[in-house]
Amino acid sequence: MQNAQNNYTEETLGVIFDKIDTLVDKYRNYVNEHCPKTLDSYVEKGEVFQVLTPFDPDGSADEQLIITLYKEVTGNNADVQIVEALSQYAEKFYDKALSEEEMSFLCENFSAVITYEFLVRDQWLSGCSGQHISEERIRLVKEHVKPEKGTRIFIADTEYCDLAVLFPDCIISGFTGMNYDQKKVWALGQIRLFAAGIHSEIVSGEEVNDEYSYTLPAKGTVDMVIFRVNEQKYAAQKLFGTECKDLEALYDLLKPNGKMLFFSEFISEMAGMKAEMYEAPIIDFRVRRTKEKAISSIVAYKDKGFFGNNYIMLALCKAENCKVYIKDELKSRSKYINADELDSEILWPSYYWTNQPADGNPLSSIVKHQQVRLLKEKELADFVKGEGWILHEKAKNMPLVLPDMLRDSYKDANLCNRIVNIVSDPGIEEEQAKLCVAKEPYVLLSNSTEDFRVGYSTEVPDGGIAYMKACCIVPLDGIDVRYIAALLFEPSVKEQILTICDGHNINLALPLVMDKIIVPNHDEKERLAFLAEANYEALLSSQEELKQEHNNYIKAVRMRKHALTQSLSSIGAKFNALNKCRIRQNGELSDDNVINPLRGTTVKEIFEFLSTRIEEMMPVLEHIADVEYSFLNPESIDPEEFIESYIKKEEKGWLNFKPIVSWKEGNNKGLKVTKDKDGNVIKEKISLITFKFPKDALEKIFDNILSNAKAYAFTEDNRKDYQLKFSWRTDGVSLIIEIENNGTPIPENRDTASLLEYGVSTALHQDGHNGIGCNEIKDIMTRYNGRVEIVSTPKEEYTVKYVLTFSNAYIFRQQ
Repeated sequence: MQNAQNNYTEETLGVIFDKIDTLVDKYRNYVNEHCPKTLDSYVEKGEVFQVLTPFDPDGSADEQLIITLYKEVTGNNADVQIVEALSQYAEKFYDKALSEEEMSFLCENFSAVITYEFLVRDQWLSGCSGQHISEERIRLVKEHVKPEKGTRIFIADTEYCDLAVLFPDCIISGFTGMNYDQKKVWALGQIRLFAAGIHSEIVSGEEVNDEYSYTLPAKGTVDMVIFRVNEQKYAAQKLFGTECKDLEALYDLLKPNGKMLFFSEFISEMAGMKAEMYEAPIIDFRVRRTKEKAISSIVAYKDKGFFGNNYIMLALCKAENCKVYIKDELKSRSKYINADELDSEILWPSYYWTNQPADGNPLSSIVKHQQVRLLKEKELADFVKGEGWILHEKAKNMPLVLPDMLRDSYKDANLCNRIVNIVSDPGIEEEQAKLCVAKEPYVLLSNSTEDFRVGYSTEVPDGGIAYMKACCIVPLDGIDVRYIAALLFEPSVKEQILTICDGHNINLALPLVMDKIIVPNHDEKERLAFLAEANYEALLSSQEELKQEHNNYIKAVRMRKHALTQSLSSIGAKFNALNKCRIRQNGELSDDNVINPLRGTTVKEIFEFLSTRIEEMMPVLEHIADVEYSFLNPESIDPEEFIESYIKKEEKGWLNFKPIVSWKEGNNKGLKVTKDKDGNVIKEKISLITFKFPKDALEKIFDNILSNAKAYAFTEDNRKDYQLKFSWRTDGVSLIIEIENNGTPIPENRDTASLLEYGVSTALHQDGHNGIGCNEIKDIMTRYNGRVEIVSTPKEEYTVKYVLTFSNAYIFRQQ
């Protein structure tokens, strides 16, 4: 097939793109106006809207334009298969949409038109079919592939040729994988390569899947193979038959010294020796390549596209490599190791920076990984088609451990007396498929951003205990579960886990690398001694905490006594003023008597103030007087709803500043569609992400932050641009609310952590403030397993930030 390619400078290409954009947009608008349409529905901000949607291919303007231009440019030389694959779009072309001159311009600049169309394909290819290969993968391919003219490159799953188009003057072969409408994907990709002047021998996925009729290039004839292991691997397995020899067959294509780039996004493909059917051939492949010393480099990188996962790229050379280049882009570090040092059982770069003890046994010698899906046990669950999972009654009342219940120290890790959730709690129903169950003493681990947390139980109720989003390990016979929990916090063991599992979900990663984590080789007596020492240290730590809590209690009582005195004094002063006025008026008071000549305050205003202020201050005074003040029970809170209602409630008290939020209204709402017993559709708005906390306690926290801002941040009367900004986010486990202000910064010589200490008060005499200060925020957050941090950023727009972290977050689905 003849290739069509124009040469442009950057300047002329920019001008031409502008004109192409105008003409393509003109054609799209014409098609949208004239094509047949059907009534469709979509959901936005929890509301269902109906809209007229064009039929496919009637409304597929870009596909119509691309195939029509291709036919015009190639004439009799057009590829028959391409024309046939896109014939339905060509038949729908609207020839009146563009003038002859406009069509001539697009034909003359055909390669620029195709380049433009694929740059903006998100606009005309919907959903997954329009996805681009990530910038990170393209960057790595460019760094590792420097082909000469005539180089033969095989790309397993070419998709829309995002990689193939990088290699002009090369010969590209491969197939389109398992994309929806594979023939269309293939045809559009071929037009793209034709316009770029690239010789293509790519075939569509339909040919591959048609009784394995596709024939690979001959063995030893390809210079480079690029392969991504993802959902497309199933297509590759179908391509090579039921024996799953896909990777070996691809590797055999290489010439001597040929190269292969192998991209992986699955943890199980790069570590461990036990695998499901689909990972087994991949494990065999990496073991053989390690023995042959064919691996030349391993790169760990963060993919910003799709789900932002951590990925691995293996670079292989079909020759013996003495050195292996290891690069961890996540930590900005790299090094060379001898090929003999490469461990085929774990090809994660982070492992090669792990400090392992010289002596010891693998963690797997004392524990086993346990994962029993709650919903796979027939006696506990049924699956009802169209309605999701339905749990039996005994499963609904099963105790439930969530990641936020785990702790970062051994002394706090005992779960036996802290189970407060059950499976049927609100917010769990949509997570039921993720629930697992433990039926014997267990240890749970869960990731946080930079650390892991642990929980253990020596007693398990009849029927077991459910857990979610955690890794469950069970001691082997004769080993105390408390010993395992304490051992995980031993510095060398903890460091190994954090280093090896760096960047990976510990629930998925730890079971694969337990053979690589070295623990002390304790006998039974040494285990007992180790546990006794851990328990003793935990006891000392608890005693120190109790002592500190006692000291804090004394400080808190004094502080609250002082605040109570000040609060009552302010009310007493008002009564003294009234009494003096009464004496001046010979015992008779009227509404318009002036109490304070300077301010002009009247008797009526004083009584109005007292009646409202005393009512407001009674619960505040109760709180001040009672160190163990109890809030209402925790309840599910939608962060956006709460903040919006708080702003509305406090609207009159904003004074010289403006509250703002970082989201659009309804951002955290979704539409849940269910059916009742009669089959009627029930549409219900739900909050996508919530957290559990007492609402009155959260209001108290906000009140303190607001009072501090009024007292210290918004102090210049002439400034009109003061703002209090509310935002929120999740880290996958916890919910984080941030409240920032752009007022006066915290003095540079002031340690922000000290603001949270007992005895530090901000505004004892100010209206609406109980005088306890930031410590009350810390006290409330700690009471409900949360954290608070004050961040000072004097050089940024917002100079002070309160970061509130709430552990009990329910994430129904990621936004």
